[in-house]
Amino acid sequence: MNERLAVGDANGADVEDAFRWAKGQDDLGEPLINNKSVRSSIADWYCEATGLKNTKLRTMSALSKGETPGPEASITKIVSANKLQDIGNFGMDSLDMAGMLKTDDPEIQSFQNAWLGAPGLRIAGGTDEILKNIIAERVLGLPQDARADKGMPYKDIPSGKV
Repeated sequence: MNERLAVGDANGADVEDAFRWAKGQDDLGEPLINNKSVRSSIADWYCEATGLKNTKLRTMSALSKGETPGPEASITKIVSANKLQDIGNFGMDSLDMAGMLKTDDPEIQSFQNAWLGAPGLRIAGGTDEILKNIIAERVLGLPQDARADKGMPYKDIPSGKV
């Protein structure tokens, strides 16, 4: 949980950046923000950002009481890394082929960095699938996945090699 807490908050382009960018970008003669799917995505990211803020406050409260980080760090990591990747994709898509060009513009760089870095964040500290299992089992109380090798020593696990 400490590792997830350390890598859990995916920093980079955020909903405010996407909103500001969409207001200033041209989309066939209209501001990009007038596109219904763009507004829908920004609304989704705003909801995720608000939920993340409150989840982080819950984690900080637990840490201030001397408790170990809980499964909230797993939730934060999944949501923030996916949100960062989505926002990076949005920025790169809105730039079309120009998104691949090296630039000194910090606004464009933030989208490029999100687009390039977010996939790695989805692996660091546990993949999305592992974290979803942790949330299912430890937060929601769902049963563990069925495992044929449970309780079996590693040396006795069949490897498929003859």
